[in-house]
Amino acid sequence: MPLQFQSLRSSSSGNCLLVSTDKTTILLDCGLGTMRQTRKILSQNIKNPKEIDMILVSHLHSDHISFYPMRIIEEEGIELRIHKNCADALRSKHFRYTGLEKLKVDYYETKKFEVKDLIIEPFQIPHHPYFLTCGFVIYHNDKKMVVATDFRDAKDLEKYFTDADFIFVESNYDMELLRKFYNPNSLYHMPNPKTAHFICDVIKKSKKNPTAVMLGHLSNERNTPQIAIKEIRQAFKQNAIDESFQLTTAPPYEASEVVEI
Repeated sequence: MPLQFQSLRSSSSGNCLLVSTDKTTILLDCGLGTMRQTRKILSQNIKNPKEIDMILVSHLHSDHISFYPMRIIEEEGIELRIHKNCADALRSKHFRYTGLEKLKVDYYETKKFEVKDLIIEPFQIPHHPYFLTCGFVIYHNDKKMVVATDFRDAKDLEKYFTDADFIFVESNYDMELLRKFYNPNSLYHMPNPKTAHFICDVIKKSKKNPTAVMLGHLSNERNTPQIAIKEIRQAFKQNAIDESFQLTTAPPYEASEVVEI
């Protein structure tokens, strides 16, 4: 089985991404609204949730991790791993109710670590000043996947994305729709033009094109898949980039197609 990726949910209402091989299953974030929804999504997309090796949390906003999913994570005996500098914040923000005494929590830093046949390299990305946020480079044999959402600036991040076989990256809002439906929190996210130019820069610096690029965490009010894809393709045309790879968006409330890398 090759390295596979699937977005189970991707929006400001909840984020949960699945990465798997024949030996390893991990989730990136599990910010689902209720215990019932968490059980349903995990059972629909993973044969046995108890076989999830780890849930890696990018940051502590509730659409990426929250109390109710953690109850299910505890119930299934799955390890939750967060950045070590978020340990106190996790407890103060999300451990406000009864339970979670048996939740298995471990920590990562910005250095590579192994999960069975995967090598994972977390890297910090600029998001909200009060919430340390990370993206992840994931290696499997000769394949490289990069996943990063919830960041406002891509400066100095190209080195993590260069020569990736698969990219999952935020393209959160359209500039015109932001003016129409203004939300100051959107400024902590990547607008379509920034994402478009960033992807172009990464491809131009890479020795090969990715197999696929998936745009994630699109705003429901301030973006659409059509607008985001159009913006990216216009940038490709302006930069003379041949779109010889799959370009899609992650659905907000349902699972995406499985991408084999």
